[in-house]
Amino acid sequence: MLRRFLKAVIDYAVCLYLILLLAAMPFYNREGYSHIGTDKSYFFNQVTVLVGVVLVPVTLLYLAVMLARHRKELWEKLKSGWSVTDCFAAGYLLALGLSYACSRYRENALWGAAGWYMGLWPQTFFVLAYFFASKLWKPRRWVLYLGLAASGGVFALGYLNRFGLDPLGMTTDNASFLSTVGNINWYCGYLAATFFAGAALFWLEDGPAEKGYSVSRTAGKTGVLRIALLAVYTAVGFGTLVTQGSDSGVVALAVMAFVLFWQSAPQSERMRRFWQEVLLLGSACALTWLLCRLAPGAITLEGEWYGEKLYQGWAPFFIILVSVLALLFLKKCRREGRYPDKAFGLLARGAVYGACAAVLAALVLAGLNTAWPGSIGPLSDLPFFTFSMEWGSYRGATWTAGIRCFAEQDFLHKLTGVGPDSMWAYLSRDGSAALIEMVEECFGTQALTNAHNEWLTVLVDTGFLGLFCFGGMMATGIFRFLKTGGKYPVVFACGCCLLAHTINGVFSFQQAMGMAAVFSMFGIGGAFLREKAG
Repeated sequence: MLRRFLKAVIDYAVCLYLILLLAAMPFYNREGYSHIGTDKSYFFNQVTVLVGVVLVPVTLLYLAVMLARHRKELWEKLKSGWSVTDCFAAGYLLALGLSYACSRYRENALWGAAGWYMGLWPQTFFVLAYFFASKLWKPRRWVLYLGLAASGGVFALGYLNRFGLDPLGMTTDNASFLSTVGNINWYCGYLAATFFAGAALFWLEDGPAEKGYSVSRTAGKTGVLRIALLAVYTAVGFGTLVTQGSDSGVVALAVMAFVLFWQSAPQSERMRRFWQEVLLLGSACALTWLLCRLAPGAITLEGEWYGEKLYQGWAPFFIILVSVLALLFLKKCRREGRYPDKAFGLLARGAVYGACAAVLAALVLAGLNTAWPGSIGPLSDLPFFTFSMEWGSYRGATWTAGIRCFAEQDFLHKLTGVGPDSMWAYLSRDGSAALIEMVEECFGTQALTNAHNEWLTVLVDTGFLGLFCFGGMMATGIFRFLKTGGKYPVVFACGCCLLAHTINGVFSFQQAMGMAAVFSMFGIGGAFLREKAG
C-alpha cells in the first residue's frame, strides 16, 4: 500500500513537472524581451526546485521501501531497465560534479553565466528530469500532445511576428526576437527540440500494421481530427521554420527529411505520408511567397540565409509539383497493387550517400580554398568556401575561440574543463593576451559565453570527460529511439527531436527553453520505450 502510494505521488509530480516545462514555460516572461532568457531560466530553476522539494524525499523513501521489502524486484527492474544511455547520463552527472570541483570559477559555475544559466545546477536538473521521466513516470500521450499544442501556439505567434503582427504586444524594433521565446537562436533551438515530434507523428499516424510494425490505426472522427490537427501543426511549423532566420534550423530540416525518406522507403503508406509532408512544406512556402507579394516589405527579416530560398522565386511551386507527382505515382502503384520498394530503397540510399559525399566534398573544397584562395574556380567567390573569422555569422570566430580556450588548458582542465558554463569566466580572467585580443576584435565588449557549437562548448566547460559522457548520452539516445523505425511512434518522434536538437547544436548553443524541451522529450521517449507502448 505504501509503495503504491509513493509511486503514485512520484508519477503525478513528474507529470506536473513535464506539463509545466512543455506547456507553461514557453509562454512565461516577466518583462517582454528585455530579460527573456533570464526569465526562462528563472522559471525552469524555480519550478525544478519546488517540484524537487516533494519529489526527492518521496523518491528516497520509495527506494528505501523497495530495498527493505522488495529488494529482488528492485534489482530486476534495475537490471532490465538500465541502458547504455543511462550509464552515459549518470557519467555526465559525475563529470559535471568533477568539473565544478576542479573549476577556478565556482561562483560562476554553480548556476552559470548571467543571462544563460547553464551551470552545474541547471545541467544537473536537465539530466535528473530525464531520469525521473524515463524511469518513474507512467507515460501518457496527452502530455506530449499538450506540449505540442503549446509549441504550435508559439510557432503561430512566431510566423505572425515575421510579418509585423504581434497579438501579445511584445513588439520590438529588433527583428532577431520572435514569439514568446526570444532571440532567433533560442527560438530555433526550441523549434528543433519540439517541432519534429509533431512532424514525425503526422508521418506515422494511421499507418498500416505491416510486417515488423505495430503502428496504431486510428478510426472514426477522432482519428481524422488528430491527423488534421497534426497536419495543421506541421504546416505552421514549416512556415515559421523557413521564416525565423536561423540557418541551423534549415540544416536540421534537411537532415530530418533524409531520415524520414530513408525510413519511408520500405513501405508505401509511409512514403505516401512523407510526400504529404513535403506538400505541406511547399504549401507553407507558397503561402509565405504570396504574403510577401501581397504586402511587399512586410516581412521583418530579410538577408542572405538559406530559409529564404525556400519561399522565394519558383521554389515553393517546384516543391509542390514534385510532391504532387510523387503522390500521383504512389496512388497509381496502390491501384495496381504494387509498390517499388527496392527502387525507393536504392533512391533513398543514393540520396543519403550522395548528400554525405556532397557535404564531405564541400568541406574539402572549403579547406582548399581557405588554404589557397581562388583554387576552386568560380566557387572561390562564395562565402561558404572561405573559412574566416566572419564565416557563418562569425561562427568561425566563436569556434576558433572555443578551440583555443581548450588548447590553453593544462592536462587536468582538459579532462574536467574550466567549469560548467564558465567559458567566459576563463576568457575574461585567464585567457591569453592573443586570445582576448582576437575575441575583442570580433565581438568588442560582448561576453562570449559559449562557442556557438554545443559539443565544443561542452568540451571547453566540462572537458574530455564531460564531452565523452554527454556525446554518448545523446548519440545512444538518438540511436535507441530511431532504431524502432516507428514501431513505437512516440519513441521515434522523441528521437527525431533529439537528432534535430543535435544538428541545430552544431551551429548553436544551450539555453534554458531549448534544453528543458529536449530533455523533456528525452524523458518522455525513454518512458514510452520502457513501457513499449509508444
